[in-house]
Amino acid sequence: MRRVRTIDKLLEYLDSVECPIGKSTISKLIKEEKIPHIRIADRILIFDLDDIDEWLGGTMQEYKAN
Repeated sequence: MRRVRTIDKLLEYLDSVECPIGKSTISKLIKEEKIPHIRIADRILIFDLDDIDEWLGGTMQEYKAN
């Protein structure tokens, strides 16, 4: 399982797969529970990169459909 623990590490990953998203957008998606993550404490988040890849694939298909 590929995991990262911070929003900054998630942003680095997203940049590496040519999908740059701003920090404020990620924070908003977390609050709206629209991006896969696990909250293990108030300020500790874990992102499974395999889940993020699936989410990105679904998001891109949704975008292309509209």
